[in-house]
Amino acid sequence: MQFKEAAYQILSQSGKPLHYNEITDRAIQEGILTYSGQTPHSTMGALLYSDTLKPDSRFRRGEQKGAFAIKTPQALSIQEQVESIRQKVRHTLKQHLLSMHPQKFEQLIQTLLEVMRLENTEVTPFTGDKGVDVRGILNAENLSRIEIAVQAKRWKHNVGSTTVQNLRGALKTGEHGIIITPSDFTSQAVQEASASSKVPISLVNGDQLADLLIKHNVGVKMQNIELPVLDDDYWSEIIEKVEIKPAPGVTALRADDSPTVQVKFPVSIHVEHKGQVHKAELLDLAGRVHYGDKVYETPSAAAKVIATNWKAVNGWAFWKYLNADSGKWELIGRLKGALK
Repeated sequence: MQFKEAAYQILSQSGKPLHYNEITDRAIQEGILTYSGQTPHSTMGALLYSDTLKPDSRFRRGEQKGAFAIKTPQALSIQEQVESIRQKVRHTLKQHLLSMHPQKFEQLIQTLLEVMRLENTEVTPFTGDKGVDVRGILNAENLSRIEIAVQAKRWKHNVGSTTVQNLRGALKTGEHGIIITPSDFTSQAVQEASASSKVPISLVNGDQLADLLIKHNVGVKMQNIELPVLDDDYWSEIIEKVEIKPAPGVTALRADDSPTVQVKFPVSIHVEHKGQVHKAELLDLAGRVHYGDKVYETPSAAAKVIATNWKAVNGWAFWKYLNADSGKWELIGRLKGALK
């Protein structure tokens, strides 16, 4: 067994990082390492170091110098998991479509077109249809009505240019032709469908058809999953607790992990909402806010005047004040709950 293969087997058995010297010793003891030089330990280390620089390496460097471990795949994000599921559903849909009887496939296409609001759809006779399987009328928001003629080709191999030519020849005056297949189209068919000076034909391949079935819930149902998400506004209010040390006209505030901050009321506050900066004053720790020409009893009441389209708004996590010590604008929630 070569060095990297032997290292992979030893590390897989170990389940934890090992120094390349120990990897080499174990591989030699188990008789799985094939080598001819006098310095197998150095060779092992050099090979593993260089391999970890490759993006597709199976190894990663450990916390300790000279240590290596098996690289574990990174967990997929929620979006990546959703896309992975979507890809699997798309693949399975295409397999189902390819296994259908051609007549059932035509009926499925009619159902899809009806869900897509194609009006007066009808399936032509299964034989002698001259290339047209489904006919209907597309009502474009009552602005225009387009007669549609669809050919459903339930083929496993790619649809060629002859099919495009045949459908074009079967169209009635003013009809728009569409070919739908669970497979794909040859390059010649694509060129023929969009050839200049000829009636254009729309082409829908297997991936596009699967996406339409998913989008319009034909043979597909959506599953809603509730995911817990932290309420950052809530925690910014709870965690950022402060204390007060009274002084004449001045309120001294100190977060649990921050130095003392001197605050004199009223405090200038502001918020940037939809590209516009709104300025106000926090009058006291009770939360009264002077905004515009009115005094509001709570920061949330003042915030609601600005964020009119929000169902609810936490004013303590909405407005910000300038921390003189840090020079940064911070949520006024840091001031809430101060001892009086």
